[in-house]
Amino acid sequence: MKRFGVLLVAMVCAVSPGSAADLVDGVLTTGQPVLLEADRIDYASDKESLVAEGDVELSQSGRRLLADRIEYDIAGRRVMAEGNIVLINPDGSSVFAEEMTIDDDLENGFLVDVGVLLADRSRLAATAGRRVGGERIELDRVVYSPCRICADDDDPLWQIKADRVVHDQESRTVAYRNARFEILGVPVAWLPYFFHADPTVERKTGFLTPRLGTDTELGLTAETPFFIDIAPDRDLTLLPLVTSSEGALLGAEYRQLHTFGETTLGGSITRTSDAEPDADGDTRQVWRGHVEGEGRYNLDENRPFGFDLALASDDTYLERYDFSSEDVLENRAFIEEYTGADLFSLDIYGFQGLREDDDQGLIPVVAPWVRSHKTSDRGAGGSFFFADSSILALTRTQGLDTRRVSGEVGWQLPHVGAFGELMTFETSLRGDLYSVSGEAGDRASSSGREAVGRIVPRATFDLSWPLVGNAHGWSQVVEPIVSASWIGNDANKREIPNEDSLVFEFDETNLFEPDRFTGLDKVESGAKVTYGLRFDSIGPSGLRVGGVVGQSLREGADQLFARGSGLEESLSDYVGRFDFRPGPNFDLSYRFRLAKDELTFRRSDLSLRFGPPRMRFNLQYLQLSEDLPDTGLNERQEIVAGVRLQMTNSLAVATQFRRDLTLDRPVTNTYGILFSDDCLSIRAGLEQNFTEKGELEDETRFSVRVTLRSLGDLEADSTLF
Repeated sequence: MKRFGVLLVAMVCAVSPGSAADLVDGVLTTGQPVLLEADRIDYASDKESLVAEGDVELSQSGRRLLADRIEYDIAGRRVMAEGNIVLINPDGSSVFAEEMTIDDDLENGFLVDVGVLLADRSRLAATAGRRVGGERIELDRVVYSPCRICADDDDPLWQIKADRVVHDQESRTVAYRNARFEILGVPVAWLPYFFHADPTVERKTGFLTPRLGTDTELGLTAETPFFIDIAPDRDLTLLPLVTSSEGALLGAEYRQLHTFGETTLGGSITRTSDAEPDADGDTRQVWRGHVEGEGRYNLDENRPFGFDLALASDDTYLERYDFSSEDVLENRAFIEEYTGADLFSLDIYGFQGLREDDDQGLIPVVAPWVRSHKTSDRGAGGSFFFADSSILALTRTQGLDTRRVSGEVGWQLPHVGAFGELMTFETSLRGDLYSVSGEAGDRASSSGREAVGRIVPRATFDLSWPLVGNAHGWSQVVEPIVSASWIGNDANKREIPNEDSLVFEFDETNLFEPDRFTGLDKVESGAKVTYGLRFDSIGPSGLRVGGVVGQSLREGADQLFARGSGLEESLSDYVGRFDFRPGPNFDLSYRFRLAKDELTFRRSDLSLRFGPPRMRFNLQYLQLSEDLPDTGLNERQEIVAGVRLQMTNSLAVATQFRRDLTLDRPVTNTYGILFSDDCLSIRAGLEQNFTEKGELEDETRFSVRVTLRSLGDLEADSTLF
């Protein structure tokens, strides 16, 4: 008998020649080499056995066995271990026991007083267990929980007790028979059989976390998603929804990953009450549903292409079933190419209007919309030429069809002056050719087909002078700006339809633009000068103050801009933005339009977030003193206020209110609660919507999602959290 600190079976040193030969014949010839380490190792050649004691570690084929004592029967190829036994598997899971009898390749054996620690730190405890084939462990009288236990006599927040559990490492599942689900030690459900994926699985076919709720339109609701792992690069999720008032709905989402991009397709279908009752006020049962999808691909890093898909059976379906609150659905196919500063794009658009007054026949299909931008190399003084071109075709089933070809060439000269002033001179010439057909309505001079063209010259001079200074821990940038531009008169011919510049709002984002309309159809012709000031100051402790303010002077008052726009007269209103952030717990942004004569606010848009991390407040206030032209936005006052309170590390509550101050009525109220700890997440929300639309009246919706860690993951999609 000889004492060893380390014994490597593959090398066997410091033992007698006879004993070493017996070990090599008895162990190494069985297949894989074995490494054995211990404080004391005794080898009995007559018994063909080996005893190791004191911090014993046996390693073989990526597995490690730790114990206080190991007796190794070489002839029988059997290991008997006792005392603080830990068997560590290659996948990171561990098996604990007080007694273990196992073969020498650590694959088959019997265990007493077993504990299993899975890769995500969740645990199984059992009175006895069997290890089969190295890939399967069978446990009797089992308790499973991922929750931490603060004291030995405490029950975990939740646990599963079962007569038998099988952890199959090959299929990567944990299966339970005759199981009881307990919360704080109280049984709440009996499950004769169920299984879930073990923590090493990222994707596996099976049920996802259910979602329960109530809705004034649908009644009680229950959604039980089912995930299907088709292949490593694609999957399908079925989304059955059962309602007590309107029957069942089946939704689905398909995802596929390609070498050149990814595709997502989804939708739903149900047979339910028609959105519009008949002449007698009765509703009939009809098929309703929607489809949606997205594709994003790349021919190479400079040539992306893809599509967006969104269609609904009627105006209220998406909102009724809480899929979306959008009032316009956009469908798009596109391809783009980038070469340095040059751009080429081809788009096709189709839209579905979901507002009550939308006439689908008047909503155009855009096919195609082609755009190109090219820039030359730098020339004398850093100047360069540029060229823009576009082709646009709008087709309707009712009303006007429009075709437009546009091209622009220009030259720009940037310059930095001796005192740091920045100057830019730009001139361009654009030509537009239109072909218009169909019923003109209020868009053109007459019905039938007609062609019209125009030439639009433009010259712009921009001057700014960024003044930078540092004093008393403050860093300031003050930048006075002047922009002068001229665009050829008579550009807005009555025969030219206005398709892409219908929505206009004068604010600080387009204050210094030479043409403040959003598209090409309408042109801000004539001469104008715009002047203003940008400023930004950063002080101690991250304190920041910044903003912009300015005004515009146009050549004469005309009918180009509608009354209420702020540009209807020669001298415009003042517009600007003010930002104030004294620290991480306070963030204010204020946008405004100030009447030039009365100095009253025609528009105020305030956004404020403040409070410490555990109690955050948000406040948004919008005030329009008069109707905005061509936008559908009427005179209004509206406020949104909310608070999020982190009561403990695990519990947060939040609420948010939106109120129409003009009509003095609520728009939406939202309440939410989120509980999340190491083994459980609960998200519950209550939403009240007071906006009526078609079949949708005042609506109250409650939903709750409970997620048990290792059995399902929480995806908190509420804006409150």
